[in-house]
Order: sequence, then C-alpha cells, then structure tokens
Amino acid sequence: MSQWPQIFAGDLLDADLLMSMVPLDARKSVSTSRASNIVVAADPELVLTVAANAEYRIEFYFRISGDPAADMDIKFTVPSGATGSYTVTGRLAGTSVADSDARTSTRIAFGVETQFSTPSTAAAQANHGAGRLITINGGTVSIDWAQTVSNGTASVMEADSWISLRRIA
Repeated sequence: MSQWPQIFAGDLLDADLLMSMVPLDARKSVSTSRASNIVVAADPELVLTVAANAEYRIEFYFRISGDPAADMDIKFTVPSGATGSYTVTGRLAGTSVADSDARTSTRIAFGVETQFSTPSTAAAQANHGAGRLITINGGTVSIDWAQTVSNGTASVMEADSWISLRRIA
C-alpha cells in the first residue's frame, strides 16, 4: 500500500510537509443567490488552491434551490492541464417534484457543465459526489454555477454546501 507523503526516519518534519498532509476544505457560511444569469461563475466560498504535480481525492456536497423552470448548471473549474473526473448523485434536470426519486449517478469530467434540478424555492436539493483530480500546474479548484435557463427567480447555492480535497500523491 502506498502512502503519501512517505516519511522516513530522520526526515525533517517542517511546516510545508505537515501542511501538505492536511485536507483542504471550503464550506459555505451563507447562501449565494443568482437571478437572470446563465453564465457560470465561481462560487465566492467554494474555492480551494491546489499544488502542481499532485493527485487529490475530491468529495463534495452541495444544496441548491430555485425555480424548477430555471434548473442549475454546475461545473468544476480546475488548473490548466489537470485531468480526472467525479461521480455525483443528484436529481435529474427538469424534475419539478420535490420528493421525486428521479436521481442519477453519472461520471463527469472536470470542466464540463452539468444540469441539476432545482425542484423548489422552498426545499433545497442535496447532491453528493466524489472523484479524483490529477494536477500538472498549481492553481484553484472552484465550483462554478449559474441558472440553466435565465429566470427572474434566483437560483441559490445554499449555506453549508462544501468541498474537500485530500492529497493522495
């Protein structure tokens, strides 16, 4: 079994090495609303900085709400040259019944906009996923989002949504 980082007897345990072992986490402390907007942009709180030439395990949970006619486009933006994908379980786009079991689990490449349902302005839709990210260049990882169909009723990325990265190589 490989372990990252490999630490040998006599190795100096400095701040850089210790910090490289700490998971990177971002959590929304307040909800963010966007209305009449179909251009995805980074969520102001769901942004993390990653190292070059690294491999990460990614896990995330986001809650979204809004007018069912708008739905939501969500995309992970990663540093240039990065590869990998994630699988997310969430409500299919276009599902307007809040308690519907119409869910999907799909493998998605980073950088691809994917549509998620916003079944209600009153009840948030929960989505959970995990994946693997391999970087060549350092930079930022962000969850970007906008409405799928422009709508005057705001779509919302709810408070307590989060993203977590753990370096594994």
